[in-house]
Amino acid sequence: MAPIDYSKWDNIDTDSEPQTPTQQVLPVEANPAPAPATSQSAAPASTATHSTSGSIQAVIVRCDVERLKFAPWSATTIQADHPVFSQPVPPVPGLIEVPLALYRVGTQSANRADLDNQIATYLNIDAETGFASPEWESYVGTVVVARKDMKPLPPQHLEGVWMYCDRILDLFGEGEGAPRSLYNRQAFEEWWKDYCEEQKEFRPGNGGEKDPDDWRAVRSPYEM
Repeated sequence: MAPIDYSKWDNIDTDSEPQTPTQQVLPVEANPAPAPATSQSAAPASTATHSTSGSIQAVIVRCDVERLKFAPWSATTIQADHPVFSQPVPPVPGLIEVPLALYRVGTQSANRADLDNQIATYLNIDAETGFASPEWESYVGTVVVARKDMKPLPPQHLEGVWMYCDRILDLFGEGEGAPRSLYNRQAFEEWWKDYCEEQKEFRPGNGGEKDPDDWRAVRSPYEM
């Protein structure tokens, strides 16, 4: 697959120290898997889809400590009364009309740095400054991400919005200010088309929409 440049994550400001997440851990409908000994999470490894009656496809995005044993992100299912749906849509996902919402599940670790979750930080950047609010800069823990409109969220769509935020941060880094021309659906659709074509070349996968590396027939986020 085409490599993702994870080194740029180190440029995010993580000096602030918001409170350690204390939310009650709520279950998600996923196949059970052993949790890391140093953490607690409501998000075990899973590749479930939204086929279960009354459930909605979402994505688990894991913090650093859980990445030691599980995939960085994977599909899961949640119920319609999950608290993620009461969370606000971050600025950039709202502007591009892909209404993601994030819920911190309350991961715990003796080392607070283990709780960093740069994907969640990127998704929460401010459109005018390029910085996330303090509660999303550091020690975020594992999160559940879903669409606020309760439509299915395949892991490929989560990745696409995250990498679009990464592109926006690249432009902030060039010192030209907020790239406002990217803050609309049309701009994201054009970028998404190119990104999909690139991923199809390197990541054919074989598991359908539940497989983060299957880009053969990924639909647009606007076709869900």
